[in-house]
Amino acid sequence: MKKFLWMIAAVAMMVSCTGSDSAAAGEEFSVANGISGTTGSKNCFLVELGAPIEFTVAENGDQMDVTAKVTVTHSEKTDLDESPRDGAELWVSGRDDDNKDVKLTLQADNSTVTALREFFEKPQGEKIELEFKGKASKDDLSKLNGKECTNTLVI
Repeated sequence: MKKFLWMIAAVAMMVSCTGSDSAAAGEEFSVANGISGTTGSKNCFLVELGAPIEFTVAENGDQMDVTAKVTVTHSEKTDLDESPRDGAELWVSGRDDDNKDVKLTLQADNSTVTALREFFEKPQGEKIELEFKGKASKDDLSKLNGKECTNTLVI
């Protein structure tokens, strides 16, 4: 039964992550979730990065405004770094058809950073939704659209 449920989840993920190869004209942008994790200070171990990541893309000249919403869950780790790094980032990294690296770096705004720092004190199992924003070229979004990526929360 467990294998059957995993199979249904995998099929649902494949269906939700497929689509056009272009995200340039306001179409949907998504990545197939590959490895998702955290890095940075020892606070990175306090949260588990959830999947899928919800992306919103809006055209802005030659660039695209990208907003990503992710849900993090407080893990069982309890070490708290009292001097966490300034800010937080979400890295979405993948490979294009020529096997070259493509990376999006999205930044957390001040309210997201504040919410994340307050979240560090929460008990295991608590969840919070975080929002990251940035700009990306239409070309880079097209190269990553629908592909398996490494998603990293940097805190």
